[in-house]
Amino acid sequence: MSEPGHARWVVPLWGALAAVLAAPLAAALVAGIYRFPVPFADYARGWSGAGDAALASVFYLVLGGVIVLAAGGAVGGWLIQRAVAPCSTRAAGLTTVSAFGVAAVAAVVLATLEFLIGPW
Repeated sequence: MSEPGHARWVVPLWGALAAVLAAPLAAALVAGIYRFPVPFADYARGWSGAGDAALASVFYLVLGGVIVLAAGGAVGGWLIQRAVAPCSTRAAGLTTVSAFGVAAVAAVVLATLEFLIGPW
């Protein structure tokens, strides 16, 4: 890890940004396959509710989800950077995939949160 200056932060920051930007797409996919909670309404289900789920994910991001997703994406980027060559195209691609994975896990957690805490 003898990368000079800012080079060691590029991949983790990309992971943070990619995770936040992938949240609406992940929420739409979860809604299409299972369901996704829409604030002040019921669950968005099926591909017809994918747009509602994407907008709902933006609401959850504003409520603080951006911090959780950015932290998860940054950790993923940092781990990938340590495993492959830093600031490479391969590191950026793997970080993008892991960031989408973080966003998808967060969307599934929101979709199944009712089973952990009860109806909300």
